[in-house]
Order: sequence, then C-alpha cells, then structure tokens
Amino acid sequence: MKTRPALFMSLIVLSALATSCAKSGPLPVATTAPTMTIAPSQTPTPFPSPTVAPTPPPTPTATATPEWKQLTTGGCCVQPGWSLDSRQVLFIDKPSPNDPVGLYAVDVVSGSLKPYKVAPVALYSRDRSLITYLDKQQTVVEKASTGEKWVIPNNGQQIAFAPDNQHLAWEEGDDSSYIPYDQQHSDLYIAKIDGTEATRIAQVYGGGFVGWLPSGTKILLSGRPSLDTHERTLSVFDLATKTFTKLVSAERISGVSISNERTWIAYYITFDADKSRNGIWIQRTEGSPPRKLEIWGAYQWRDDGRLLVIPTLASSDKAFQVWQVEAASGTSRKLTDAATPLQIFNGDWRVSPDGRYIVYVNSVDRNLWLLTLPMEEGR
Repeated sequence: MKTRPALFMSLIVLSALATSCAKSGPLPVATTAPTMTIAPSQTPTPFPSPTVAPTPPPTPTATATPEWKQLTTGGCCVQPGWSLDSRQVLFIDKPSPNDPVGLYAVDVVSGSLKPYKVAPVALYSRDRSLITYLDKQQTVVEKASTGEKWVIPNNGQQIAFAPDNQHLAWEEGDDSSYIPYDQQHSDLYIAKIDGTEATRIAQVYGGGFVGWLPSGTKILLSGRPSLDTHERTLSVFDLATKTFTKLVSAERISGVSISNERTWIAYYITFDADKSRNGIWIQRTEGSPPRKLEIWGAYQWRDDGRLLVIPTLASSDKAFQVWQVEAASGTSRKLTDAATPLQIFNGDWRVSPDGRYIVYVNSVDRNLWLLTLPMEEGR
C-alpha cells in the first residue's frame, strides 16, 4: 500500500473511506490553467548548516504535577480527535451490538465521560460545516447545516478542504501495489469547493500533497520533480502567483507537521550523508532558514508557535515526558514530570486545539486517557 504524507491534519477524524478510493484512469477534469511541475532543471535551495539559527540547550525548569484522567473503558478506542472548541474527544466506536458505528464523543470539560454519538463516520472540514464521503465510488461533499450535496468529478479520490472552505485538493497516483514508493507518480489537483475549475498544479514522485497553508491561498507539497532527481523537495505553491517556493531538499524528509495557524512546519531528516542534517527541524512556511532541535522524539504543535515533543525513551518501563519548544527562539523546557508509568501506545496521541490537553491511547490498558498540560500566563 502506498504511504502518503499526512494529507488531512486539519480534519477532525479519518475514516476507512480513504482505503476504498478508486485509483483508475486519468481524471475527467477540465484544466483551466497551465499544468505546473517542479522542473528538474531548477536548483534546490541550499540547505543551511546546523549553525544557522542554532537551538539553545534545553532549559531546566520546575515542572507541574501532571493531571491524568481515564476517558474510556474496555480497550476503546484508537485514533482519537478533538472538537474545534476542545470540549470533546472524538473517536469512532460501536459501544454495543445494538449501537450503530459512528463518531462518538466524551466531554472533557463537564466531566461527563459517558460516550455519546455525535455524527456519522465521514471526513469533516475543520469547522465541521462540510462533510465528504464515498458513495458508489464517487466523492460526495455535503453541507452539514442544509444537507445539500454534490459530487466531485475526481474518480472517487479523497479530498482535503482548504481552511476557508472555498477550495479543495486531491491526488491522483499510480497503483502502489507494484511500484516502489520513491518511484510512485502523483498528480496534485485543486478545484473550487464544488469541484469546478479543477487544475493540475504539480507532478511529483515519491510524495504529494502535505497540507493547506493560511487562508487557503497556498499548498505545501513534497516529492521529487523527476525520477532522475535524487533528493525530495518540500515546497510551497502559491495559488495566486502559480509559483513554487522551495523550503528544503533532502533524500529522506518525513513527519511534516503544520502548526495551528499554518505559519510553521516541523519535519525530520534521517540517514543523510551529512550526519549534521539528521534530526528534527522547524521552519517558517514563508521560507526563512530552518532551525534544528537538540531533542528527538514524537512531536505535535500545541499552537502556532509552540511544538510539543515527547522524547524517545531509553527504557520501556519509564513514563513519558512532555517538552515544549518555542519555535521563534528555539528554547525548550520540560512541562511535566511523569508520576505514573503510563505510556503512549503506537504513537497515538493528539493535542487539543486550545493546547490545554493531550489525549492518548495508554499502552497498559489500551483506553483513552487525558493529560492536562500546565498553562502559561498570557496564553
């Protein structure tokens, strides 16, 4: 199966619809603008030395006593998400044989932990005003408020809503069953929210759509412009000017994560010939020099300027810690000292939109647990 970048970080929850999307034939869409590719003749922006914008060493600080709360029982559930107001933890479930499969929630603010059904299983825009799902191998978009729906003419490909809900994006790629990932070809399309004026904006290998940037006017994408190009490039495409800005090039760029307001990205580089490049980097999406972090582990954005990092554990019997990195300055500090050996299962954790909580799957009992993070003055 083809491994794509994280296509839908702005969506509330991912469903199994993605795995059934059709992958056959050319797209029946009208191209209203010239096809744009990342030309292999262009010279990638040189990657700066790690001495550029160095990260200060971690700052030892007093940490707060962590607050944990168990949210579910019975080994339920995986891949949780959040409501936009950070009141609900959302997850796909079927609580009993008589209950329907659906999107369920627990309220973390009121203290009521009895799951209740809130919506059908589908893909939602960030504000949950738009829904998309597959119906008879066709991609359907529906307005949650009115029930109005329409078909996107893209052969049943999964779509990503722009932040302003005025555009959408999707990929059309090779059948991944027989082609190595680095050689897989992807065409990236954008269109209006009703599917009209569909335009192919890029053709890449071993990559594709990463995410929308502010106001739905720019797109982040990755990949090699041709099979002859060795390194993968992380680029920003401007819909207005139809130009590309190259952020970084490396053979192995992974884990691209976009901050809440889409002005920062985090990513990591591995197995580079220049060992100083290996590690986690943060960078502004407008193209300023990247900064290498002096910490390694799993990471997610707490807000638009603070990255949460859970360092890799040296021993499996230790509880995790949460560190916070200020993107602008690179300073980092430990937020919590773990008081109980709860561990995250399979890297399954999500930060709430308001940055107050982390919900995660506990590897001990496979239930959802809530960690309340210390808040800072002025935040």
